[in-house]
Order: sequence, then C-alpha cells, then structure tokens
Amino acid sequence: MKVHTLAPVSSRDSTHLLGGLILTRERLLALLDDIDEYDLHHHVHDFPSVGAYILHLAQIEWWWNKMVLRPDGITDLDRERFYFQEKQVIIAPEGMEKSWVLARLGEARMLTREYFMEISDVEFKKSNLIEKDQGMGESYSPEWVLYHLNYHESYHLGQINMLLKWIDGQR
Repeated sequence: MKVHTLAPVSSRDSTHLLGGLILTRERLLALLDDIDEYDLHHHVHDFPSVGAYILHLAQIEWWWNKMVLRPDGITDLDRERFYFQEKQVIIAPEGMEKSWVLARLGEARMLTREYFMEISDVEFKKSNLIEKDQGMGESYSPEWVLYHLNYHESYHLGQINMLLKWIDGQR
C-alpha cells in the first residue's frame, strides 16, 4: 500500500507544512534530472524558458526570505547572484548552466528551511511580518508565506511540465 502524507510528519505545524514544500521541490528536481541545456533554454512561443521558470522560483523564494521573513533585505550581491532585474520578469541569463540555477534553488531553500525549523507554532501563525520595501500596511504570517511558496512552486511546476511536453512535440 502506498501512503501519501506530508513527510516527515511533525508535531510542529511549521515543519509539517515545510514537508509539503520539500515534496514539491523533490518533484521539480526529479523533472529537472533529464533536462539538458537545450531544453533548459528552449523557447516555445512567447513563454519563458524552463530555465527562466526555475530561476524565477529561486528568486521569489530568496525575495520572501530576505524581504519579509528576515530583516536583511536584498543586497547588491544578491541582485547579481540571483540575476534580479529592475522589473519582475521571468528570464534567465544567456548561457546559464543547469548547475548554477540548481545552486540558487538550493541556497534559497536552505534559508527557508533554517527559518521554519527555528520558529514556534505561535510565531508561525502570527501575522506580524511586513515587506521591507513597500510597507503598504500589509502584514504576513510565516504560515501564509510558506503556503504561498508552495502554491507558487506548484503553479510553475505545472507550467514547466507543459513546456517540456511542447518541446518534446517539436522534435
């Protein structure tokens, strides 16, 4: 019998929901195992490339970590290392290697894991986080941020799957 849960099962809500995000990332990484450089940068119609979607996932997770969960903010080094653009666009640098973008995904996920492994369930539910740049009167709970990251990654995982089917159909 196959059992479907958010592993590892935890007594803490934050680590339990983090388990769901980890499962989503594992699906993404399994999908990326068979992608070569051609597929990574191949464009279908006006859609971003698979590589651009992957980099976008790393950028957004880094952004939420640095601009909401932590007091750090995005540094110039972060902007360069994660290829942040002035406007939020889903693009990848020319010649981006798969290992480079996977490293960015890993860096962002380590920050996420560290944050959520350390907070209590009380802190997890509190809506007291404010975006550092805007401060437009909106606040976020860490629980909402984690749910949003999971939804966001799942959404783009579906787009990546669709793109790969189109790429296969063009061969």
